[in-house]
Amino acid sequence: MKFETEGKLQRNELGRWEVLDVQLCSGSPVDILIDGHWISGVIEHWQGDYYWFSRYDGIPVILSSSIVARIPQ
Repeated sequence: MKFETEGKLQRNELGRWEVLDVQLCSGSPVDILIDGHWISGVIEHWQGDYYWFSRYDGIPVILSSSIVARIPQ
């Protein structure tokens, strides 16, 4: 799998999360960097906010601007 978009998550003017100007929405596949390992998951809107959910075990992570993410192409 190829990854060309990698960087820190940021909120845009619409309140949506993005990585290097690529806007994320519910269903967007995104890998996040946790303890030096890339973990695959998906962005979902849940309980009034956006979360990342692990593809392997469904564990939710609330999004923040301290998270490094990459988007598969």
